[in-house]
Amino acid sequence: MRNWIKYLVILVIFAFLGFSREFIFVNINNQLFKLYYNNPSIIIPHSLRFIESFDYRTLYYLKYPLTITYFLAYFFTTYFSVKILINHKKYTIWVIYIYALLLILAGITMAYNYFINQDLGGDEYTFSRWLMGIAQSPLVAFFIIAAGTLYKKFQPETK
Repeated sequence: MRNWIKYLVILVIFAFLGFSREFIFVNINNQLFKLYYNNPSIIIPHSLRFIESFDYRTLYYLKYPLTITYFLAYFFTTYFSVKILINHKKYTIWVIYIYALLLILAGITMAYNYFINQDLGGDEYTFSRWLMGIAQSPLVAFFIIAAGTLYKKFQPETK
């Protein structure tokens, strides 16, 4: 497959992940707002009307498995994008390291917040969300692909 087609397919997959994630989470948050403030004026799109049958607590905690699902989707997309475009084991291992680090740091900050502060809000929660935001974006893939491409470009030709 031509290189530009590979890049285009990968870009489309990342765009789909990004838009679907945004669509789902924004509408879950809208439904949470609607339930919390008893505000019937908020309209949920027809494709997500089933979330209107959930109570506030269920909907709130549904966001955690969805976050893990999107984390995994971005991890695998990043991993295979790097594998396809760079094709060097060192870079695919770095994908694993970076995603593991993001998950571990986010988990530690959430655990600290829950067990020490006995709260799921605050600065630690914000930091954890920020880390998950990096993991649930194409940033890791784009940086590793750019670094790998530059590295390969500046390597001397071997015969």
